[in-house]
Amino acid sequence: MSEQLCQINICDIDLTDQRYKISFTHDCDIKSLTQSIRETGLICPPVVRQSDDKYIIVSGFNRIKACINNHNNTVSVQKINSETSEYQCFVKAITSLSFKRQLSQAELIMSIRYLDKFLDKKQIADKSAAILNMELNVGYIEDLLDIADLPDPALGLIQMGNISFKTAKKMLSFQKESIKSFLKIFTKIKASNNKQLEIIQYIVEISKRDGIELENFLKNQEIEAIILDRNKEAVLKTKLLRDYLYEQRFVNLSKARKKIQKKINTLKLGNKIRLSAPDNFESPNYLISFTAKNYKEFKTNVKILNNVLENKKFKEVFDQ
Repeated sequence: MSEQLCQINICDIDLTDQRYKISFTHDCDIKSLTQSIRETGLICPPVVRQSDDKYIIVSGFNRIKACINNHNNTVSVQKINSETSEYQCFVKAITSLSFKRQLSQAELIMSIRYLDKFLDKKQIADKSAAILNMELNVGYIEDLLDIADLPDPALGLIQMGNISFKTAKKMLSFQKESIKSFLKIFTKIKASNNKQLEIIQYIVEISKRDGIELENFLKNQEIEAIILDRNKEAVLKTKLLRDYLYEQRFVNLSKARKKIQKKINTLKLGNKIRLSAPDNFESPNYLISFTAKNYKEFKTNVKILNNVLENKKFKEVFDQ
């Protein structure tokens, strides 16, 4: 696979052909790269191959985009032979990124998907250290390939952290339409891995308990209203969705918690003091905490707590 360093016109590059693109790009990354190339020049030339009267980018999509942002008309590239095989081009694209930095989960999935076109799983595992800069076993490769078959926008959500690897694996057990609905939900919210799995678990358990088709429950009006509310941020939508699902899943517990919270609110503890009942009432321990910026605030909080000891509603909170 011979390479030749040369200067080409950017207008001769087919920017629409992204068959070898591996990386997921953030605007902030391109902005920093643009400034770096403007101030220090292009240190590592992109790799291209000729196809008819145009060049196709093999690696260096971001560098070329940064050059365009700098209004450059030409760019230094490494040009590989047009007879280079597709497999060699994909290997070049993957290794040029994997040995520069660790591949993200989404990039790893994409890379495995490309390699699967030319190699079997055992061969990918054997070559993983040399191509991906990490050793993979066959079982993990199979999981990656299964996740690669998830519908759009799964890979993008994995890259952004909206769904984790475990969440993606969990989704594989559902029908295609249900998967799409789950992806729609996670496009609109932002939750940790545990909360993602909790949301899925609650939805599955509620639909089974009530005898509702999973797909129909995923499209109910309450869920749609929460996730499609443009006036609320993703984190708040996550809280509202979890609260709604918790109330639906644990009806009696939710009523008990609301009853206790109502009594806690009547105590008028103020904004500094927090009194919380045990989660799911599985523990007998209540949590009382407060914040204080100085001794005076500390003393005030202690005084409020001492006064509330005489309130019978305070005792009723603990006697539930």
